[in-house]
Amino acid sequence: MNELNKIIADKINELKKTLPELILEKHLNLRPKLKAVYTERHRRFYLEDTRFHLSYLAGSILANEPVLFTEYISWAKTFFSTLPIDENDIILNLELIRDSLETILEPDLSVITLKYINAGIEIFKLHNDMPVSFINESNSLNVLANKYLSFLIEGNKQAALNIILEAIKAGTPIKDIYLNVFQETQKEIGRLWQLSKITVAQEHFITAATQLIMAQLYTYLFTSEKKNKSIIVSCVQGELHEIGARMVADLFEMDGWNSYYFGANTPNSSITKAIETYRPDIFAISATMTYNLSAVSELIESIRKNPNTNYVKILAGGYPFNLAADLWQNMGADGSARNALEAIQLASTLL
Repeated sequence: MNELNKIIADKINELKKTLPELILEKHLNLRPKLKAVYTERHRRFYLEDTRFHLSYLAGSILANEPVLFTEYISWAKTFFSTLPIDENDIILNLELIRDSLETILEPDLSVITLKYINAGIEIFKLHNDMPVSFINESNSLNVLANKYLSFLIEGNKQAALNIILEAIKAGTPIKDIYLNVFQETQKEIGRLWQLSKITVAQEHFITAATQLIMAQLYTYLFTSEKKNKSIIVSCVQGELHEIGARMVADLFEMDGWNSYYFGANTPNSSITKAIETYRPDIFAISATMTYNLSAVSELIESIRKNPNTNYVKILAGGYPFNLAADLWQNMGADGSARNALEAIQLASTLL
């Protein structure tokens, strides 16, 4: 990992405590009409959004991957387009972040920060594409996936479970259901929330319902001949998006591995201790949010330095790793995969 980038990321994360307030005041002074109508609720959202911008900026710089910040800005452009917010105010906010960091940071640090933020501002100005559905004709189970999602949006998890069980009885492989129904549905609800077509509550319900339905399929996971190989799968400390990691653990189990799944927001110290205790062949770590990459880096470093854990092969996965092809190397892992089946193939190769 680039030490200079780590210094910048640490400084930006520290500034999240104080800088958003200063930027808000500068913004309102430059936009007197906005200041006249801003309520406490507006102020709270502004500060929260600014902290998110800083978090993604810090995470992207730490990883030495500008694409992570520009992709976040593209996502934000679409998200804010559904809200009654003037795009010029969002651009001004980014410019104020840029100018403030240029003033605060040393020249050798600010030059790197400027590159990232300027690229983000340009992307925001140019990006006009709306995200298309993840459940499309290239998906061999698109009809099933659409029905499944429709039932869950309606709040009918029993009907959603029934059509999954019917598909299995008709001969649809469990692996295909995991990858083409569960995985694509999770991506799709993220898109629908981004476009304000479903609420946070609906998104949480659909995710919880999918996890419950996956649990109903566990009798199908333990039918393969055991391979005398084991894997620990966990989300990094601070990461709350766990369903992708759970899919990985389940499909490894189905492939004959003995899997240990630890779920969301597992403390780094607990993961290291578990590797010492269970002695897995592979450790798979998941991070969905760019701002959690610092925890990924710290965990991998601690595993490498510990003589009782440095033997294990480490796979890193999640959305940032799918965006940046070399990110796993920057984090110190042994490899990365885009989905559970690729992870199984890669794990077998590493061993």
